[in-house]
Amino acid sequence: MDKVKTFWKDAGAGIRHVFYTMFHPVNGFDQIKWEKKGSVAACCLILLVFFLSNVFDQVLTGFIFNTFNPDRISVPSIFLITIGGFAIVYVSNWAAGSLMFSEGENRDIFITLCYALVPYTIFDLIYILLTNFANLEVAAFLTALLVIGFLWSGFILVVGMYYVHQFTFGELLLNLLLTAIGIAIILFLLLLGYSLIQQIITFVVTIYNEIVFRL
Repeated sequence: MDKVKTFWKDAGAGIRHVFYTMFHPVNGFDQIKWEKKGSVAACCLILLVFFLSNVFDQVLTGFIFNTFNPDRISVPSIFLITIGGFAIVYVSNWAAGSLMFSEGENRDIFITLCYALVPYTIFDLIYILLTNFANLEVAAFLTALLVIGFLWSGFILVVGMYYVHQFTFGELLLNLLLTAIGIAIILFLLLLGYSLIQQIITFVVTIYNEIVFRL
């Protein structure tokens, strides 16, 4: 019970710091770097809400704005894309930072990436809610909400990486480039591994069927 109370207390303090950082990114990330502010518990909640918002995108978006086929919605697939995608970005940025001998710690990188999800997630949830009451005449306004959230998240990410890694502007650009390259490499390796596993399964099934047929 004490652990649960501690978790929620830590998460509550972390959420307050998230919103402070959204509007004061310089001070917020400075506190994360040097004062160890920020909460891993709060970041776990952020990831959960981010995942749920992507589920809601496909399930609860207004009918005239929803382009997803309800018969093909897969929660496990959404989980893989959102949380798995986040993990790939995290690993790639950590690897890029290590190659550049940055001062960014694992905890700080994780918190920064989670904080960067918050503006887009909030605006996405607002978008989902409004699509249930809006018509196509305000589609441009609703799209603008998503763009604002995306740009705000991008700004938070850039400022966060700048302070967490203690880079110069040029080093920051290089780090982001290496992160993008790392993501591409990881995706290629995952695709290659998936293809290889499929071939192995097909080979085993073929051998099994051949044995059964001969028996």
